Amino acid sequence: MTSSNFRLRPMQGADLPAVLALQARAYVPFFHEDEAVFRGKLAAFPDWCWVAQMADGELAAYLFTQPARLGRPPCLGDGGGSQGDGADTLHLHDMAVSPLARGAGLAARMTAHALDAAQKAELQHGRLRWASLIAVQGSVPYWARHGFVPGQVAPDLSSYGPGAAYLVRPLAPQLLL
Repeated sequence: MTSSNFRLRPMQGADLPAVLALQARAYVPFFHEDEAVFRGKLAAFPDWCWVAQMADGELAAYLFTQPARLGRPPCLGDGGGSQGDGADTLHLHDMAVSPLARGAGLAARMTAHALDAAQKAELQHGRLRWASLIAVQGSVPYWARHGFVPGQVAPDLSSYGPGAAYLVRPLAPQLLL
């Protein structure tokens, strides 16, 4: 199975029960965000949340992203708020892939889709220049393969627990950190 076996589409409110089930399989309970948080993110940033769907309609993955300011990522459990005001960064907040879809390149495809959407938004609106994320559960090496490096600013990551790392990358390869 490859990532092309999955259809990426915008997330909808009806997807949230399946999203919560995927979250429960992907993360230890410390990282679980409740339905109200996900609903808030989806309501605040509907153009920046996606799912990957299998041919049978089952969700194989999800990705919540949101506009933010470089060096000021949202806290775990933040349901959206005003992070989009003055944003220069697309923050990849939460992604999970079903065990059935692991190894198919789906996480890489979803990441590329989000970064491409942010680059298009940058061309249209001239504001998003960076991508950021908080790496948890030992995922720094994975994100490094996608061009993410430790951010020069060290935000408060206490809500993400020990071992969390703030990573950034330019949206366009020609930008330097």
